[in-house]
Amino acid sequence: MEAFRDQHGIPHARAASVEGAFRAQGHIAALDRGLQMEYVRRKALGTWSEVVGSRAVTDDTFSRRVGLAAAARLSYEALAQETKAVFVAYAEGVNAALPESLADCDLPEPPAVWEPWHSVAVYLGRHVGMGSMAHKLFRTALLPVAPAEVVWRVRANARDELMVVPTGAVHRVDTEGPPEGHGEKVRAWLNGLAEVETVAAAADPAAGSNNWVVSGAHTASGLPLLAGDPHRPFETPGPYWQNHVSCEAFDAIGLSFPGVPGFPHFGHNAHVAWGITHGMADDQDLFVENLDRLEARTEVISVRDTEPVRITVHSSPRGGVVVQDSAANTGLALRWTGLAEADRTLDCLLPMLTTRSVAELDDVMRGWAVPVDHLMMADVHGAIGYRLRGRVPHRDEANSWAAVPGWEPEYAWQGWVPFDDMPAARDPQEGLLVSANNRPTASTTPYVAHDFAGPARATRILQLLREGIAAGVALDRTAMERIHGDVASLTARDFVASLEHVKSAEGSRRAQLLEILRTWDGTMGLGSIAATVYTEARRELLSTVPLPESGNSHAQLLTHQQRTGTLWLSFQALLAGARTGDETIFGTWSDAVGHALDQTAERLDKEIGPDIEDWTWGRLHQCRFTALLPGIPAIAGRPLPGDNETVRAAGLHGIETTAATSGSVARYVFDLGNWENSGWVVPEQSDEWYAAKLVPMHYDWEVIERVGTPIALGAGADLEDAAR
Repeated sequence: MEAFRDQHGIPHARAASVEGAFRAQGHIAALDRGLQMEYVRRKALGTWSEVVGSRAVTDDTFSRRVGLAAAARLSYEALAQETKAVFVAYAEGVNAALPESLADCDLPEPPAVWEPWHSVAVYLGRHVGMGSMAHKLFRTALLPVAPAEVVWRVRANARDELMVVPTGAVHRVDTEGPPEGHGEKVRAWLNGLAEVETVAAAADPAAGSNNWVVSGAHTASGLPLLAGDPHRPFETPGPYWQNHVSCEAFDAIGLSFPGVPGFPHFGHNAHVAWGITHGMADDQDLFVENLDRLEARTEVISVRDTEPVRITVHSSPRGGVVVQDSAANTGLALRWTGLAEADRTLDCLLPMLTTRSVAELDDVMRGWAVPVDHLMMADVHGAIGYRLRGRVPHRDEANSWAAVPGWEPEYAWQGWVPFDDMPAARDPQEGLLVSANNRPTASTTPYVAHDFAGPARATRILQLLREGIAAGVALDRTAMERIHGDVASLTARDFVASLEHVKSAEGSRRAQLLEILRTWDGTMGLGSIAATVYTEARRELLSTVPLPESGNSHAQLLTHQQRTGTLWLSFQALLAGARTGDETIFGTWSDAVGHALDQTAERLDKEIGPDIEDWTWGRLHQCRFTALLPGIPAIAGRPLPGDNETVRAAGLHGIETTAATSGSVARYVFDLGNWENSGWVVPEQSDEWYAAKLVPMHYDWEVIERVGTPIALGAGADLEDAAR
């Protein structure tokens, strides 16, 4: 066994056997990301409060109530023996390095032995917050207390949408909401929910991803290019770890979750490349439960530097109760595809690494359950493909909008959508496939979801690809990098187009702002004044949407972040409605915009000063990373171009702050004509990441040996011997 670090510190390891390769991956992961692995393990098991104190109690409570540890054990036992061998080898590698890696960390006790099923828990913990629960909590909380016609409109995709397949198709999918009176039904089912215990139940609503694949007909090499960038909250350390593992059975490189073997989402072997975006599928339901009919137990959460916290955990046949109110005898149970039964998704990890074609990789995905992803694929034979991979349940339409009663059998899950019915495409005539969390197809059968990302990012990527092809450009890695860095907002352009009838007095502050906007091309650059005016006007407009912030018992189900994040991302749809004369949300659009611009001028004059030249987007839009782990400082923030709807995603919760708090946590380009032309970057490579540039993704072992530095594996000899 041997391992090297290239000039950017990225590890490359090779061993004789499959088990040896995964021992090496686990060993180096623990060296590089040991404390992060301890964090994601403890977070999944509900014990992170033991390390950092009371700030983690809410997260630990959620993990325990949803039953992540028990589900991980059950799923691990259901895995194939060859998969278990991978997880055992990975755990052996981790345990050879983790104690030393964490020796100087501020932990209350030495790290526990890493057990093979812990990797399953980490995987489930990474994805439980990416389901449809947040959307349903939003609607469940608001339906009883807000006008239904407002609640249904506050969605990111409620107007004309760009489909993933066929490429470039635009349709209006009419999903206006459930029948009239559904809000009253939800109110009755909740049984007067009053003093709720709310738990952290959703990921950042601004999270998403881009990916696209181009056939060799349009590339410099004559073989495909596959590129993309996952979007998550900006955290230190980031969620993805760059690494490369090789053995006689496979030679694979990509982005891994520290704590999980293989490359489940982004990577390539010698023959096939793959990358995903979140499919936004409706794979989670909330069931209203009567607590006195459920099994209950008490668990104790140990909390560092303070008293332990006792929590009640209720379990229903539909799942753990994640929101509960003992006074009203009512709770909401979460049913998720990853917890409903033993999940064998991770049986796909090893076969992915040995596939030799798009067709083979697609067939491996028959076993994939969570999460549901837009999977883009390409192979060295020239094929490209797309598959919405994952498991979606059959159930009543009412389940898709808000919480439903667990005691009524009509709302029970009735099996799964068959794999062959899920949207897919192979070698489209145009030679392009694009996804950015948008709707997979115009067909409503099978039902996948109501809540997709708006079409702005996907439309812009497709536009840029088509422009390059029309200009006769042979696409290469540099062309893909330019797309990664694009900060033109199609939503901003739509907003500018809506200003035609907004009136202003000559020489007024409003007139000045209108002139700035009307001559703007929608580019969210650091020096743009118009980008600032647009964002501030958007904030002012959304502050008028008639949704309650708090003060009603049902609205307490929502965290502030869920409410503001959902509302902020609904702007594309709300703007489209306003432009077609819908006055439900904003009233008369021209009057609403005029008032918003007046408020914008007042706010910016007060907060920045009266000189409009000082109102640059870079001044307001500073990147902000959250430090996750004790003793590891956050990556330094810098001004960042773009926003939620630009390809270079730099998301903000604009109602509360203009800081960039989520976006591209990795970027990659796989060049199937020459793997050495591939590139990637993560925020830890700060200069390149901020410049939207890639660093080399070395794959050729002769190159790696020449540029690399050997890694001292310590127990490496023993690890190799164990593989023989």
